[in-house]
Parts: sequence; C-alpha cells; structure tokens
Amino acid sequence: MANVEEVKVSVAATVDGAQRAVAGIKAVSDQLDEALARMRMTAVGSFHPAAAAAIAHLEQARTRLDEAVQLTHAAVDSANQYRNMI
Repeated sequence: MANVEEVKVSVAATVDGAQRAVAGIKAVSDQLDEALARMRMTAVGSFHPAAAAAIAHLEQARTRLDEAVQLTHAAVDSANQYRNMI
C-alpha cells in the first residue's frame, strides 16, 4: 500500500496529465473551428443536405470537446481537493 506522499505524487501526476490533455483538446478544438468556418464558407448558398450534415457534425464534435474540457477541469479540481485533504 502506498504512503501519503506517494499518493500525493501520483495525484499530482494525474493532474499534470489531465492538464496536458486539456491543452491537446484545445488544439483539436481550434482545428475544428477552422474546419467549421471553412465548411460554412464553402456551403454558403448551398442547401445540400450533405453540407448541412457536415456542419452539424462539426458543431456537435466541437460541443463535445467543450464538454470534455469542462469535465476534465472538474476532475482536476476534485483531484486537487483530494490531494490537499490527505
């Protein structure tokens, strides 16, 4: 069984990893924003269902990435609370 300091180190490593993941998600999110803007510009004046579906899917992907960032921030906060409590 790990001692308190080992647990704190492990939690800190978890937090660091989660924060790196958030940075990666934000980079992907920026790429999706660019793709979404490009698709919207390309589809201006087009009422093709496939273009509308592409835009809708990109918007949904972007929303889910935002949710992932929020959940990860919540996890980091909880992990830090745990680390500070022990």
